[in-house]
Amino acid sequence: MNARTSTLGAALIGASLAFSGAAQAQQITIGLSLPESIVGFDFVNGMYTLFAEHIEANSDMTVNIVYGNALGSPADRLGQMRRGILEMSDNSDGTYAAIYPDILVFNMPYLFPTEQNAWAVLDGPMGQAMAEDIREKTGIRVLGWWESGGFRHFSANTAIETPADMAGLKMRVLGPLATIPVEAMGASAAPISFGELYTSLRTGVVDGQDNAVSVFNLVNLFEVQSHLMMTGHAYSFGPMGISDAFFSGLSAENQAVILEAAELAIDFNRRTSREVEASAIDFAREAGVTVIEMDQDQRDAFRHVMQPVAAEWLRANLDRPELIEEALDAVEAAR
Repeated sequence: MNARTSTLGAALIGASLAFSGAAQAQQITIGLSLPESIVGFDFVNGMYTLFAEHIEANSDMTVNIVYGNALGSPADRLGQMRRGILEMSDNSDGTYAAIYPDILVFNMPYLFPTEQNAWAVLDGPMGQAMAEDIREKTGIRVLGWWESGGFRHFSANTAIETPADMAGLKMRVLGPLATIPVEAMGASAAPISFGELYTSLRTGVVDGQDNAVSVFNLVNLFEVQSHLMMTGHAYSFGPMGISDAFFSGLSAENQAVILEAAELAIDFNRRTSREVEASAIDFAREAGVTVIEMDQDQRDAFRHVMQPVAAEWLRANLDRPELIEEALDAVEAAR
């Protein structure tokens, strides 16, 4: 071998090794719904930023966060995760229900008395068992459960302090577990899209709606709704999902880093979500909204109407109806 071929061979070997190292480096792409610059939603975007920072600081993996639905709608991104095209996406419970109906058991009205109780159930045996079932049936590994703004509350241009006060109102709610209980209280339900919500409230197409307080402020509903009732009738959450095929192909060391990152991120999410809600309630008050707190007797009155009809629907639509009693038992055990 002459000097030229020897040098060429060494260069090719070096390039091959460099390519091999690059091929082994893993990138996690995360598709998010919200714009990067949105204010007041650190409990979602900030959660994934912290997740990414921990991974890049403690492994050779890189993380690419793509904001504003640029990788497709939530349903599109969930499908991409299942097919291994996308590693992660910020889908919440409602999107998962389309591919895993049993998750709806946690949407039963007045299931959880507090956010802390919800965390205990989701982090406990029932939540762990459901996470494993989701992995087996969908190909998505649940790294943990994050809070999507916390409890949802009703708003309207009139006070709603008892179930009877709902009679005759037109309420924008989505899905049977919201629609059926609202209709049981004498209201009519309208499936208005989120993009049309503000205009529909302003023009009287609907009289009220339900969302977390952070979402109420996000789209300026304080301009078109005079009353916000802290009914806390349903808890909003999301599984932090990752493609199981991708995760399973990682080294044990990189898997451990991802699990650590998820734990830190979800802790951040829950703390920040609680802080954001407190600030959001103050903001709504300052904007002129009458915020009506509910005592336990009032919540029980709503629960007695809303929960039985929702449970009846769940028994007919869950793959495993026995999860209803399991969820109620888990809530009691976590009190």
